[in-house]
Amino acid sequence: MPSRLRSTLSRSLSRRPLDTGGAYRCPSCAPRRRTLVTRTGVSANVDKFDRARQGSRQGSGLLESTSAGNTRSFTTSPAINPGKTVPPRFKELYDSLSGVNDAAIEQVSISRLQLALRGLESEVPLIRIAVLGLDNADSARKLVRLLLADPLGPREDWEDLLDGYDSDPARGVLIRYGEVSETIPNNLLPTITVRSPVLKKGNFEILVSSLGSDSGSSGTTISADTFLVPNVTIQTSHSGRQNVVRYPVHRSIVCGEGVDGLQAFSALIGRSNLKNEVESVRGVIELSGLERKPSSSRVSFVDVAQATAALDKIRESVRNATEYERGWNGSGVQPVIDWLSASAQNTKEDALNPALVPLIESLLDAADEGYNIQNAKAIYDQTIGVASEEVRSELESGVTDWAERAHSELRSSLEAGFASPRWRGLAWWKLFWRVDDVGMITSEILEKRFLRRAEREVIWTSGKYQQAGLLEELSPSASSESTPDTATAKSTPPPWPTQITDIRTKLLTTTVPSLQALAQSLVLFSVSTTTLTSALSALTYVSIPSASVYESCTLGAVGLIYSLRRQQKKWDVARGFWEDEVREEGRNSLLDTEAQMREIVREGGKQIDNEVDSRTRDTIARARKALEDVKA
Repeated sequence: MPSRLRSTLSRSLSRRPLDTGGAYRCPSCAPRRRTLVTRTGVSANVDKFDRARQGSRQGSGLLESTSAGNTRSFTTSPAINPGKTVPPRFKELYDSLSGVNDAAIEQVSISRLQLALRGLESEVPLIRIAVLGLDNADSARKLVRLLLADPLGPREDWEDLLDGYDSDPARGVLIRYGEVSETIPNNLLPTITVRSPVLKKGNFEILVSSLGSDSGSSGTTISADTFLVPNVTIQTSHSGRQNVVRYPVHRSIVCGEGVDGLQAFSALIGRSNLKNEVESVRGVIELSGLERKPSSSRVSFVDVAQATAALDKIRESVRNATEYERGWNGSGVQPVIDWLSASAQNTKEDALNPALVPLIESLLDAADEGYNIQNAKAIYDQTIGVASEEVRSELESGVTDWAERAHSELRSSLEAGFASPRWRGLAWWKLFWRVDDVGMITSEILEKRFLRRAEREVIWTSGKYQQAGLLEELSPSASSESTPDTATAKSTPPPWPTQITDIRTKLLTTTVPSLQALAQSLVLFSVSTTTLTSALSALTYVSIPSASVYESCTLGAVGLIYSLRRQQKKWDVARGFWEDEVREEGRNSLLDTEAQMREIVREGGKQIDNEVDSRTRDTIARARKALEDVKA
């Protein structure tokens, strides 16, 4: 923090004890307790004004304050009279900005956001202008006096107050419009009210302070806050402790002297990143001796001595108007006044004040940029621990190799199982004594021949997926209070694909019992049919004496042949159908398993959201649309 400079006048004054019980007051919101009216004597004014500085408490627009020996942080509202009603045409924009404050509070400057909201609460918003002198406030005070002085009136006492003000580089003074020129003592920031048409017409409030020409380290980019949120040092207690106050403004004028000032301002602007607030910062460089003052949209050159002489001429007599006009126009001060007036002049009725537009746009850009950074950081945090594309490609090629081996195993294993002696022993004519072995033999084929190796490889491959972070962590299968029965019922399924196991279980529980039942029904039908026809043949032989044995046995032979033929046809069809069904279900299980494994490889791991919170982006978009609707 720069050391506090003391003038001869302030050193000659004794320090008055402070009212330690008084509350901190904002210079723009606190009751105006004026104790001095100008035009009563310059020396008395300077004396009381300096005592007002000694007794000032805290700053307006104070958001962050730090002291040299102690750190003290607190929050207050910006120094603008709080409005209770919002004009209807600004209501949507006001609500949208309030939503930005709630949704992106970490991305935007709260002091500048509050400044914008206060501006929307009035038909004619108060426009803050900061006039900052490079390294000291001398050039800034001289320029402000020329901007606000009334050429048709005599020299006023506030001009002497401003000229005699002890320009500590870190101190500031606030100038506001008032019907009577006076000082406001015992406030956070020394304040002077001036009856100036410039202040009244534009509803301006001017902060006179200083700006270090070496802001930040050399080569680093500085933000717009360096110019539009100047720091002001205030004395907070009788102990001499000083705090730094951040005072947001709408526009800023940076004053420099000579070639050194021009170089310092050019260096600051060259390192700055003003974005859409380029028009909100203007440089005013004092250069004497130039017959023609060059001017641009960002820099004006003025001759303070020439402007002061012209002002003194017109005040001596109105007959010097020609000399005044020549000197005033040649000094380059009038373009600065025109720039100030244009910054608060609406080009269209019921439009938003031009000074608020770049401020709100800057806030929305900051919120959008902060949101993008936060969103990118959240996505990065989500991708930590997720397998890379190279690992996923390698794992997917492993899935292809597994699928080829599994299909080969399905074909060879089932062919071997269906060609085994035990399965061939279930021929239709052997069902009479092996019908009870159908379920056991078919179950054995499914248990031992149905993709056993492929299933083990799936489990092993899932372990690789788990290691690569593609599978979620397993949760406990049951709570600590659950019983063994409920734990078994509520157990968590394994993380690997279980299509092969599920299909095998399905075949064991559905097709095997059906095949067993069919075999039993065929044997029962054959036995019963043969028995009945044989009995009928015997009854015929007994009942008809003329019937020979061969004739009587014809019925029994027909029944036997029919039942055996029927058993042969149905059992062969059933066996073939079951073999085809097992093969088809095996292929389907392999396809489903392969598809799930590929899905795990491609999409497994942490789920990445494209946006952490779309509500913030929607709020910013709504605020931008509302701003476009009210812009001039």
